[in-house]
Amino acid sequence: MMNKKLAALLASAVMLGQAGLMSGVFAQTDAQQTSSDSQETLQLASVIGGSSHLNKIESEDAQTDSPIEIPDVYTIGNGAGTLPTVIQTLPQDDDATSLFINGTEVLRYSGQAAGMDSYTRVKTIASRLNTLLERNPKAAQDIHPGLVNGQAVIQAGPSILATVDTETAKAAHESPLKLSLLYSNRTRQVLGVKRLDDSALDQITAANPTYKGTGKVQTGMASWYGPHFHGRKAADGSRFNQFALTAAHRTLPFGTMVRVVNQRTHKSCMVKITDRGPFAHGRIIDLSRKAASNIGMLGSGVAKVSVEVVRKPG
Repeated sequence: MMNKKLAALLASAVMLGQAGLMSGVFAQTDAQQTSSDSQETLQLASVIGGSSHLNKIESEDAQTDSPIEIPDVYTIGNGAGTLPTVIQTLPQDDDATSLFINGTEVLRYSGQAAGMDSYTRVKTIASRLNTLLERNPKAAQDIHPGLVNGQAVIQAGPSILATVDTETAKAAHESPLKLSLLYSNRTRQVLGVKRLDDSALDQITAANPTYKGTGKVQTGMASWYGPHFHGRKAADGSRFNQFALTAAHRTLPFGTMVRVVNQRTHKSCMVKITDRGPFAHGRIIDLSRKAASNIGMLGSGVAKVSVEVVRKPG
């Protein structure tokens, strides 16, 4: 992992286009650090030359176990006569990592989530943001907070740039959704886009009603059904739509809303009981194709899940 001071100086030098400053940074570092630190300097020098020093990590939403390689610093050209955009991942301590854009901290992640540390998660966000801005420099105006299956996120249009976990929100003394607005606004502002006001959160919560768990939970295997049954009548009399968030259960009343959590991926979604089943031994719920996709079990066909009956507040 790169030396913090060196990383900050590097980002500043790249942003300002001061090649002389960069060479001075590396000369000073060579004179002061040990041989192992000097090797790090050579790796950082490759960033300047265009051959980035890469670390192998797994993406937050990777569907396979294949690693990807993500650098600590990105530099995006904005045309002649304008400064580049510099996106930088910088560890703050053992538990927290920040994302800087043009030298300004726009978000900070703390602790572990989904099996990844803060450094890995912030590097993944930096990679997504770099890809977004390289494809469309004006895409910053589409960055906004959101809720996906009850999870606070930062989006660019329909695409998810980052999720905001509870540990990071707790460290920032904010709710996850409020923090997603704060981080979205910091990013928009640094990239020259007008901030969103709090009414953005009102629109999100109105479109995503909150459900409270009843404490009635089942754990077991889930399966899914789709194309062969699409358009057929479900047990409640409705037409089964594989792209709707519905499910079949043996005993729960029709219309019951349940939260299904994949125990491996920890992804969840809300589904409405509209059908009867599954009838295979040991399975407790049969999800629509859409619901199975949302919790990351479409490829495997079956998954161990928890199923909790929920209700609207009040």
